[in-house]
Amino acid sequence: MTQEERLIELESLVRSQGKVTIETICERYNISYDSARRDLVKLTELPGILRIRGGAIVNEATRHLSFAQRNKPDPVKQQLAQMGTALVESGDTLFLDAGTTLELLATGLSVEAKVITNSLENLNALRDKSHISKCVLGGMFDDHSHAVLGNITIEQIKHYRANRAFIGVSALSEDGITTDSEMDAALKKAMAEQSQQVICIATANKFNTQLMHQSCTWRDIDCLITDSMPPQNILKRLEDHDVNLLLIENSSAN
Repeated sequence: MTQEERLIELESLVRSQGKVTIETICERYNISYDSARRDLVKLTELPGILRIRGGAIVNEATRHLSFAQRNKPDPVKQQLAQMGTALVESGDTLFLDAGTTLELLATGLSVEAKVITNSLENLNALRDKSHISKCVLGGMFDDHSHAVLGNITIEQIKHYRANRAFIGVSALSEDGITTDSEMDAALKKAMAEQSQQVICIATANKFNTQLMHQSCTWRDIDCLITDSMPPQNILKRLEDHDVNLLLIENSSAN
């Protein structure tokens, strides 16, 4: 088999499974490590495929979209938000991260609760809900994420404890959540550390995408809400760390 023929198969493999390793390439095609490495170099020249240590993953993160572009009406995000809202119990204290889906979740909250948030959009969505106690974290406003971020914000988070933290997801890989902002990564991690249950909400296009800054790992996450079955490598992480999976496509949990 030629390198060109192998690359056609490998591209299909990495896009369907989310990841391919150099060991897989060696074993699958019975070729040397050096030949597999050259295949890997060529493979990661293709759009949407990212080179990582020892292999490659799909990389289709939409981090360059503005908040206004991300905030267009989306029925999938609405369903994800509704599933998240259904997990909230009367009397809960919630950390509510910034993000377009979590703004929809805030809009749908109907039970008595206390909300701690770093999002002005979330605050606006809660403005007429007298049954919701609202705590807004201070710090610097980030124009891209429309989140309040900074060391002051993280220090404030340490003064609270929550029943649940709803965390927005920029990118989700075998390593967990990554972001393109160091402060955003640290904020999500801080919210997770101060919560009894950590719930991540992510559309399927976030699977096997990776950004620069590490945030919550799989051991930090208790529940993942998404719109379709994750690829096998992500399912393996869910199983390894006993993360509850909720799918809106059939409203079932695994």
